[in-house]
Amino acid sequence: MSGHVTIADVANYLGISKTTVSHALSGKRQVSAELRSKVESAVEVLGYRPNFAARMMNTRSSGLVGILVDNLNNLHTMALLEAFRRELSRHSLRMVLASSDRLDDGRALLMEFSNGMVDGILNTLPVLEEREAQELAGGIPLVTYLRHREAPLEIDLAAGIRSAIAHLAELGHRRIAIISIPDHSYDLGATNPCLAAYCMEMEKLGQQLRIFHQEGNTIESGVRLAEEVFASDATAVLAGNDSIAAGLIQWANDHGIHVPGKLSIIGHDDSSMATMISPQLTTLHLPISLLAAHTVQVLMHELNPENPMPSSLKIVPELVIRKSTSSEAAKIQ
Repeated sequence: MSGHVTIADVANYLGISKTTVSHALSGKRQVSAELRSKVESAVEVLGYRPNFAARMMNTRSSGLVGILVDNLNNLHTMALLEAFRRELSRHSLRMVLASSDRLDDGRALLMEFSNGMVDGILNTLPVLEEREAQELAGGIPLVTYLRHREAPLEIDLAAGIRSAIAHLAELGHRRIAIISIPDHSYDLGATNPCLAAYCMEMEKLGQQLRIFHQEGNTIESGVRLAEEVFASDATAVLAGNDSIAAGLIQWANDHGIHVPGKLSIIGHDDSSMATMISPQLTTLHLPISLLAAHTVQVLMHELNPENPMPSSLKIVPELVIRKSTSSEAAKIQ
């Protein structure tokens, strides 16, 4: 057929009502498997494509969820997005992605989402706190990742840092450094729990602080910082995430420096990269699927209060020991 094919064309082609075709396509009403197969075949033959605007007028739903992220260069973010996609698909929802590392742009993107384009919004922007995000979203249900007022999702980052330092101390390390990067896992204006836990543990060990600050969170960021880290007197380092750790290891490999012989390295997130680099990375594991499932469940409650609101959840990162930490460097301190 030429021109735009409508649901009426499909109905006329099969000799059935438009309502029956709509039920077969939406799945909201039960039809026989034989009829559904005929409708699907007709749709393919005629080249019918549902009209998005008409669907929204009829159902008052787009079937879309807007997700705001600060960047797409972080493996943790990519893994989280994939987990969000899987969870949303279980509820017949699809995600629309917007990315910005600038606060003003993030606000503008959220306001665009709030014009009726999406049914709900997941805000993961570290610089946009929940109250302001909800005000910008207007009447669109919104959940701010990790920071929902009724069902917060707490990651006990301090406990993770303590377990990492305990592992290094057991190997004999004392001169332990940390790479501090901006982190969205704590409230704006609050103390970075990773850095606070590190300072406390170093005080217990009677050691001076060795803190490296890095604004980026990519492999390239780790490479740029590597020379300074390896030139220090540290025998072990806690990287801000797996990408930073991978950048340190890449730089060391390129310069013929042995890891963990020269420096033990611990990452954070247990991303797919952790087992792809050499040496494989000791890192703190975060259950991404659980984080995504909890967040989407909160959003489903916001979309329909008949859906149960999950309880608050506290997660302690688990240290996964691999090949990037050993006692070798500790022996020469």
